[in-house]
Amino acid sequence: MRILKNLFVALLLLVSFQSLSAREKDTIPSIFKDDLLFTEVNPVHPFGIFTLDHPFYIGTFNKKGSKFTVGYSMGNNWHPQSTVYYPEYLNTRQRIEVNSLYMTQRPYYFFLNQIPVEYKTFSSDGVLQNLSFTYLWQLGKKGSFIFKLNTHLLSGGTAAIHHLASDDFIEWFHDRVGLHDNFGRYQYIFDRAHIAFKDENNESIRIDEGDTFLGTLDLHYYRPLWRTVNPASYHTFQLGAHIALPLNKYYQKVAGGISGAFLYRKKFSPGFYADLGVDFQITHHSLVSLKETVNIIDHDFRSSAKSYLSFNFVSKKDRVFYFGVMNNYQDSFLDGYIFSHSQDKYDDLGVAFLQPGEVWEGFEVKEQFKHAKLTAASMYFFSVKSYIFMGFKAAKGDFSFNVGEDYFSVNNAPDIQYGFQYTRTFGK
Repeated sequence: MRILKNLFVALLLLVSFQSLSAREKDTIPSIFKDDLLFTEVNPVHPFGIFTLDHPFYIGTFNKKGSKFTVGYSMGNNWHPQSTVYYPEYLNTRQRIEVNSLYMTQRPYYFFLNQIPVEYKTFSSDGVLQNLSFTYLWQLGKKGSFIFKLNTHLLSGGTAAIHHLASDDFIEWFHDRVGLHDNFGRYQYIFDRAHIAFKDENNESIRIDEGDTFLGTLDLHYYRPLWRTVNPASYHTFQLGAHIALPLNKYYQKVAGGISGAFLYRKKFSPGFYADLGVDFQITHHSLVSLKETVNIIDHDFRSSAKSYLSFNFVSKKDRVFYFGVMNNYQDSFLDGYIFSHSQDKYDDLGVAFLQPGEVWEGFEVKEQFKHAKLTAASMYFFSVKSYIFMGFKAAKGDFSFNVGEDYFSVNNAPDIQYGFQYTRTFGK
């Protein structure tokens, strides 16, 4: 594993500093005149906020200047407490027997057969918010740097600005479109907030309502690999290198990664063009450990990717109205997940839900909440989330809005998410 880590670091440095040749046809005016930058298109998840946050960025690499972006996103996290049990060893017979049982029956099986276990406990509630400040430094063909500062706030959701992400609105919506109390919120008081996690080493995170804290300072470098310009189309492929420096007390690990992105732009008329893009990242979440910290990630390497489809309408004054859809994929944080519609087929693992009579965050549980399996799914955070976005772009400014929702068969982290960003352009 050390060899893989060293190889990964070497590759990251190579992407950062090696001069890459850019192939393009400068004699034809490019129809790709402005960089694409979306900062608020990652799930606002209680674990994810402490790791490398990849914006969706594709550069033109044909101009020098800078941009400054202020972004804000918020998402509702609702995960009643559950505990996941990891057996330290299972022989072949035991593995067959364990996986024939429903996941809540497995902890008792481990106890009955005196199988040593480790366990992690997680719960969260409230509207988790991200306020980010992003500076884009464009160096033309030499590439682009992005510096992004992430700050966070956990609230109950009573403020007017949080209403569309509040428990009250979500359950109002469920009563009219879905099922009454599909996620068990009515068993408890609405609009509380906390994040609690304890790992197998008894290290823990505790965040309460009203807590404001820094996340990470992310540094990104992008370089064009090749570009092809035609009168009505544009193709580009770029590579990137990324570092996340922890500024918080909760998770003290430096993360790093490499990425690639492709964009195809097609011009259909002087007033309309469409974009199709994809990017992918590979991230190592423990390049450097600044101190002993909570274990929220089991995998040394995780992959993630985004797809991007945008329809763009250009006015006579060269202003652009755009809308489209973006899909975000992320690997799991912890071992043991499985993509399952019922979210109850975790191989080899046991899961314990809250039981009647137990007390959670000061409230007695009245009935077993089976949808707590969403909590376990959230811990693994195998995420596929779609974002619908729209925006308006002028010569010096760009404002966009998006709303995201994950698929029920994946997890519930967050249940619904909204994002806003405003970008100001400096220079030509």
